[in-house]
Amino acid sequence: ASIIFMVGKGLESPTIVKELLDIETNPAKPCYPFAPELPLVLHKCDYKNLNFGHSVQNLWRVSCDLEKKWEELSLAAERLRNGLDSLDTDSMVATCDVAKFINGFVLERKKKMERNCSIMNVNRDELSTVDSSQLIKNVGSHIPWGEALTIISKCGVGRPGVDGPKAPLHIPLMNRAKGTTYEEKVKAILATEGEKEGGPPSKRRREIYESNIKKKKLSKEEDESFYKKMLCEGGSGM
Repeated sequence: ASIIFMVGKGLESPTIVKELLDIETNPAKPCYPFAPELPLVLHKCDYKNLNFGHSVQNLWRVSCDLEKKWEELSLAAERLRNGLDSLDTDSMVATCDVAKFINGFVLERKKKMERNCSIMNVNRDELSTVDSSQLIKNVGSHIPWGEALTIISKCGVGRPGVDGPKAPLHIPLMNRAKGTTYEEKVKAILATEGEKEGGPPSKRRREIYESNIKKKKLSKEEDESFYKKMLCEGGSGM
């Protein structure tokens, strides 16, 4: 999900998904943070061999709980939206302060890009600054915050968000440090005491690995038996 968000923001090409799934070319996963959990909603989940039953009483109780939460969060969202709209129209800010904010952000971003030119495939000669004075020369000494945000956004700073103006510089995924490959992890688990650095191998880790390998070799009949057992335990409730 984190990668999909990067694609949606225009930070990565949609082809990055296919590239990362090609484990022959890219056996190790690049480092990136988890996606924020709030926008992620699992709204439906199907099980091939199991049907869930529902009682009216249980559905009524769940519906009441969800309605209550929906009402509370809807009201909270509207209060916050009203606060943001009020800031845009009622709060005035000095244009010189806007220019100072923009120039400070652009300078900091340029320093970061200069430090990461090699891994970002950016030529130092291509780095440039934004002349904020051109954007504010035709406005008054003080402007509404909403207008200031428009000017700030045009300078590449973006809109206010969780990360704020100190948001980390995006480094292309394929140029980032990569984690340990599956083969490297298996080798570390199966390594003998003489081969492995930092002490003897963990006997328990090796036993778990060998047990998982055996589970992957289950026959079709064993799989069907497992699903039948789960079906009987879960029941349909209908």
